[in-house]
Amino acid sequence: MNGSAAVIDLLVEWDEQRQAGKHVSPEQLCPGDPAMQTELRQRIARREQLLGIFEMPTLGASETAAALPPLPQVAGYELLEVLGRGGMGVVYKARQLGLNRVVALKMILAGANASPQDLSRLRAEAEAVAQLAHPNIVQIYEIGEQGGCPFLALEYVSDGSLAQHLDGTPLSPKQAAETVLALARAVHHAHEKGIVHRDLKPANVLLADGVPKIADFGLAKRADSNQAHTLTGTILGSPSYMAPEQAAGQTDKIGPATDVYALGVILYEMLTGRPPFKGSTLLETIDQVREHDPVPPRYLLPKTPRDLETICLKCLEKSPQRRYASAAALADDLRSFLHGEPINAQSLTLLDQVARTISHHTFDARFRGMANWMALSAPIPITVHVIAYWLLAGQPYYALGMVATTTAMVFTVLPTLLLFGVPTLRLIPAWQRKHFVTVWVGHLSAMALTLFAVLVSVPTGNAVLLIYPIWASVAGLSFLSHATEAGIYYMVAGLLFAFAVVMALTPYWAPLEVAFFMSANMTAQALYLRRLSAEPPPAQPLGAHAATTIKGGA
Repeated sequence: MNGSAAVIDLLVEWDEQRQAGKHVSPEQLCPGDPAMQTELRQRIARREQLLGIFEMPTLGASETAAALPPLPQVAGYELLEVLGRGGMGVVYKARQLGLNRVVALKMILAGANASPQDLSRLRAEAEAVAQLAHPNIVQIYEIGEQGGCPFLALEYVSDGSLAQHLDGTPLSPKQAAETVLALARAVHHAHEKGIVHRDLKPANVLLADGVPKIADFGLAKRADSNQAHTLTGTILGSPSYMAPEQAAGQTDKIGPATDVYALGVILYEMLTGRPPFKGSTLLETIDQVREHDPVPPRYLLPKTPRDLETICLKCLEKSPQRRYASAAALADDLRSFLHGEPINAQSLTLLDQVARTISHHTFDARFRGMANWMALSAPIPITVHVIAYWLLAGQPYYALGMVATTTAMVFTVLPTLLLFGVPTLRLIPAWQRKHFVTVWVGHLSAMALTLFAVLVSVPTGNAVLLIYPIWASVAGLSFLSHATEAGIYYMVAGLLFAFAVVMALTPYWAPLEVAFFMSANMTAQALYLRRLSAEPPPAQPLGAHAATTIKGGA
């Protein structure tokens, strides 16, 4: 995985500090990494610009005429009223004089200052989308320019958007399935033409006598174009409807499966009246999209058909490979559901859920430095304990000597790893860093207190070795608290609890058992983190460079 996820997390921390009224510089966010500082400085500058940009207006939302400036003159069109406006443009209801038909005229006001390259880009992208001819896609009739401002003449849809009709109220399962079925077929048509929408949401679905039509293809990009307009790592789309790969800025993973995810979000909202993820801030929503699993619709509305819930949750898989292979496959399952036939998607079994929990992780290349230190330190515990055993076995002070050896190991190796892991900890979000440090400082404190309690409570001799199963249990609880960051820690915690039982039954050998576990666990974790940080990026899918408007609204 590349460093884009690290930059996104640092942007999250920057926004948290900004909302708290504090200004933090890239140098404070990632000290000692000039390359990341440069990229972060550029991204912060773009983010500050985006904070002042409003979402492009939704077609069908009328404004009060008295509050508007005079309507401009556009050759070949009679402008009738303003449908909506935003910080980047305005949409008019207009009559195309030559054909005497009503259209929606979207004018990009910033175009007056746009470069020739920007105008060329708009024209090339509009021409690509004009090739889409589908009854569930709003058509582009013409692209033109008036007074330096480019405009698009679009099919006029009079009944407003799906977002206006939802208004937080769930629809019937049949109506939801029929609507998303029509949208899925339209999306598949676009994918066949090499175009990925990347901003599907209810506000971009217009209704004409109940027929849904996908809008806002105006800045979509053909997959076979040689122009790369999308910046690597740029977050494109609307947060609540973004796929996880969009929320992470991973443009190399964006393709048809990204639109399938958005269709799943729309289906979820139609079934439950709310999107699966919606935080109090844009960046909180992005974090939820990336890290959290959606609440199953049946938990919110128990009468939701199980098959429709299965279809919805398959669309919302975090991994693109686990979603439907195409929008057509989604449409097929929705058709089967509506006809009372078996669907292809299957609910997760208990084993599937366990495997997914264990495979989940939030680690990436940022943890490679810590992995290297763990690999170097791994042989130390078992080596030192074997030497101590060789020197102390059979001696009357064997138990106290081995406990002293383990204590020295734990209170030397773990703080050393934390110290050398500071550069890594500085790269992760503040909440995650605090959680990590709190858990392991608490772990050391619990070990010290339990050791004190055992030493003052039990008689001398081998009884002091009972501290080892207690320590193993404490360590198991510490790893259990980290399992939300990596599911594999559930397994580590389980092994520690099992080792605690073994140590209680074999106290004499407990020092060597704990030393073996420490070295084996550090080695396994080092290899695990190295593998995660060395995974090559997947091949670029169809339409990975398709682009839509950058939007901050949900």
